[in-house]
Amino acid sequence: MSAELVDWDLARRIATLGLGHGGGAMASAPDLAGSGSRAVTAVRSYTGLEPSEPLPVPEWVSRREWVDANLASVRDLTDAISERIGGPPGPPPLRAIAARVLAAEIGALLAFAARHVLGQYEFPLLGGDRAPRLLFLGENIDAAAVQLGADPRELLEWIALHETTHAIQFASAPWMRGYVGGLVRTLLSDSPAGFSAGEILDRARRLATSDPRRILAEVRASDPVSLLAPAESVETINDVQAVMASIEGYAEHVMDAAGDDLGPAVAAMRDRLDHRRRNRSLPVRIMSWLFGFDLKLRQYEQGKRFCDAVVAEAGIDGLNAAWAGPSELPALDELGDPRRWAARVLPAAATA
Repeated sequence: MSAELVDWDLARRIATLGLGHGGGAMASAPDLAGSGSRAVTAVRSYTGLEPSEPLPVPEWVSRREWVDANLASVRDLTDAISERIGGPPGPPPLRAIAARVLAAEIGALLAFAARHVLGQYEFPLLGGDRAPRLLFLGENIDAAAVQLGADPRELLEWIALHETTHAIQFASAPWMRGYVGGLVRTLLSDSPAGFSAGEILDRARRLATSDPRRILAEVRASDPVSLLAPAESVETINDVQAVMASIEGYAEHVMDAAGDDLGPAVAAMRDRLDHRRRNRSLPVRIMSWLFGFDLKLRQYEQGKRFCDAVVAEAGIDGLNAAWAGPSELPALDELGDPRRWAARVLPAAATA
């Protein structure tokens, strides 16, 4: 019997259920290479960032191909956990059940995400030989264009601008991949090897029996991972949230600032996409919270406010100082107080 923590065949079967049978390209077959090239020009022209390594070539992928790419990343993480705890605990029958339960959870997460993600800068979090990829889900972009009443070509230009910003960010500051991966490794090592389902249920029970008003506030401001995380992991989770908010906020800021270079229709896409993010059905909102996607939306918003404020005071060069090294990144509390970050990292700009 396999000693793996997850039944990967089952995870993939669950993830691919209900994804439809469309191909990887959009129905209108716009020019992805052209959109990618224009995005590179616009982002580099506005930010002044200089990639020190080749940028990934943008790729059309189907939902199934996206699932396979992300299964590989999730498998890297679970392999790291398995190495740490010495394989799945318990007798063989319980191991098999646990592997199937984890497979169901991972498969459900990827199935949900595969129907909503429009594009992704994908890289192996824990390092390795896989090169970064720039993925675009044609089926989802096509469906979103119909939902938004937008020209698919203009929507693609907008998504390409966001994902290309990530690619240029990481290629201009290659240390970031190692830093993010290091935080993930720390998170894995901080989490107790014996943190059991019973302990998770006990945490959930304590939350449920506490002051409802306090819990409601916590739930709105957090996600299941943060609410149920062991105390020794909270600091690292905060660091992860801070760096992801900085990365996502930078891309959101650049989309607005550089979008004008791609034409007024592309620049006007902001309102439509923000409307799409906020006006989801109740089941989708619940699933988004359970899987942590609401946290990503807050990262977009919090990070963008920070980046907009810094650029207003110190210009894009001032904001680019955040990518000089880990110590220059804003801490979680500094994201809500850009002047505090500027006073620490840009003292000249803060006193100007």
